[in-house]
Amino acid sequence: MSYDNPIVFIVDVKDRISSLLAGTFWLKGFKPFKFINEKECLTKFKELNGKVDAITIIIDNQTVLDNNIMLIENIKKINPDTKILVISEKQDEKYKIKFEEYGVDDIALVPLSPSDISDRVLMMISKHKWLENQKDLL
Repeated sequence: MSYDNPIVFIVDVKDRISSLLAGTFWLKGFKPFKFINEKECLTKFKELNGKVDAITIIIDNQTVLDNNIMLIENIKKINPDTKILVISEKQDEKYKIKFEEYGVDDIALVPLSPSDISDRVLMMISKHKWLENQKDLL
């Protein structure tokens, strides 16, 4: 995984904001990849041997939720260090707990600007890198 140009995946089944989000990530120094389905995302993730810093998943209905739970589970099996941010329209507490059980690192509710999303992803990655560096010092 690269600290200078973090690799980030964007999964947006309805392809509503993925281009805008990918552009924002790119302008902030990320290397973004965008996907309109979970299968494409997982295929590329495996192709890169799990060396992806973060994944942003946009979810807006139950079917997409169920498919992305499987995606999250598979990604965490391959590389538990990959950070996952879920952006959702739902505010149900059961929904949030379900994501946390599967290893999601952060959950954000819409509306949220692309800049705010990229800042949250960078914060997750930076925190992880900092913690890894602390372990190396001990």
